[in-house]
Amino acid sequence: MSAHKKRRKVEICHNCHTILKPEDNFCSHCGQENHDLKVPLGHLAFEVFEGFTHFDTKFYNTMKAIFGSPGKITKDFLEGRRGRYVPPIRLYFLVSFIFFLLLDKVVDIGLSKSNSFFNGVADGLKGDVNTKTKQIDEKALTNLKNEVKKAKAEVEELKNKKDTAGLTIAQSNLEAAEASLKAYGKFEKKGKETVSSWINRESISIDEILDEMNVQNDDTLRKLIENLPEEKQRQRMLAIQKQLMADTINTEELTEVNRQMREYFTEAPDKKKLISYSLNLHSLKNNASVKINYDKDTTITVKGSNGKIENTAFLRRVLAMSDNQLDSLNEIRGNNFMGIKILNRGGLKNAAYFQLAFNEDAEKGISELSHLAVSTFSVMMFILMPIVAVLLKFIYSKRTHSIISFPFRLFRYIWDWIMYLIRFRKTRRYRHVPHLMAGHTRYYYEHLIFSIHIHSVLFLILIIFVGGGVALGYWKQAITFTMLGFFVYFIVSLKTVYRQGILKTIFKSLILFFLYFITFITVLGITGALKFAIS
Repeated sequence: MSAHKKRRKVEICHNCHTILKPEDNFCSHCGQENHDLKVPLGHLAFEVFEGFTHFDTKFYNTMKAIFGSPGKITKDFLEGRRGRYVPPIRLYFLVSFIFFLLLDKVVDIGLSKSNSFFNGVADGLKGDVNTKTKQIDEKALTNLKNEVKKAKAEVEELKNKKDTAGLTIAQSNLEAAEASLKAYGKFEKKGKETVSSWINRESISIDEILDEMNVQNDDTLRKLIENLPEEKQRQRMLAIQKQLMADTINTEELTEVNRQMREYFTEAPDKKKLISYSLNLHSLKNNASVKINYDKDTTITVKGSNGKIENTAFLRRVLAMSDNQLDSLNEIRGNNFMGIKILNRGGLKNAAYFQLAFNEDAEKGISELSHLAVSTFSVMMFILMPIVAVLLKFIYSKRTHSIISFPFRLFRYIWDWIMYLIRFRKTRRYRHVPHLMAGHTRYYYEHLIFSIHIHSVLFLILIIFVGGGVALGYWKQAITFTMLGFFVYFIVSLKTVYRQGILKTIFKSLILFFLYFITFITVLGITGALKFAIS
């Protein structure tokens, strides 16, 4: 509790009814704080917030130390000067809460835009900057079109004049202008290929359609259709689908079909396409056989799969499966994550759920998966901090150094003995046998405090600098400079806390970054798999 807290004192302790003096902050009998909580709700809410953040001199001292003296808060904390700063765990919870709250919001903004993810975020935040960029693009396109128009007019004029030499040059200029316009069009089109364009794709592959129709993977129909020219595949599939609709015994109607497949099987009876209708799509039942007329001269038998094709019907069956059925399916597929059945079941069900979500509403599927990733990241960071403390203990342990250097120290000791025995040296330099593990090492909690502080600082500078960069439309530059700045900050913090030379500190920081990267990927993979399985 803050030392500067303004207490509303009472004369009698409400807990044990002991008479209290005006200067008593706590009851001398039971220890309850001398503070009256009969206050308006708004005042009470402020006190809760103040108690959580210590939003007084402690907060300002902490921010001042973070940005003014890298590593100072850790050094002071370990040396016992703790009263002036926000406690490490409380600081981490506050900063990480704000960071992941903003990250979740950024994900929403990015996914709501039609442009690429980060461009969508920037567009949503910077507004008029994007408008100016769009105006510049439109101006460039207009200029290119005007050049083509001007070149065409010049060609026509020279044709009328029958100027052969001038016409050759003008046609060359026209070709160059048209090539520039075409190249700009390709560049613009390429720049717009994003998550949204993938979501709203107009085409669906023939394999996806045959999967939904539950046709066996090695069926003759698949081979025949795949060998057809692409422009003839659709007409053939329409004819086949009409035949399947007539067989009500061996087929069943597909009640839930995604938009792309529905459009694929939509026909327009008149050439002007004023009227159109969609077929009531049917798929083969498991292990069913249906004879169809492939063309005028060929009749083939189409076979339904044995239930292993991952179409919409199969995915829905997975969601409805019992635990024993899920275990059997995992055993057939060889899925065995950590040997824990409940995780394998959860992973299988969630994989089916997200696949269905992507098929039916890709935007919603991506949104849910993105928020799951943010949630996983927040959990993973909390797990990662104690592991990073272990890495710090290993790198900065004098016993570790002693073990690594022991062979060299032992050789030096033996060599000194040899030199002394053959009288090349009159005195021995090293009289004590080197110990395998020599020297005092820091306690684990000291490294843990540093790990908590440095991760809090990382989140804080990401909020301020990367957040500002995204808002201004310079997120790439902001990320680059922020990470370079953090690397320098990290080195200075290590030097301040562990008090070693700059070259040794830089060398160890590089080792730490390498180990951190490997640990980060490993922990993220395990945490992501666990989170995906149990969510």
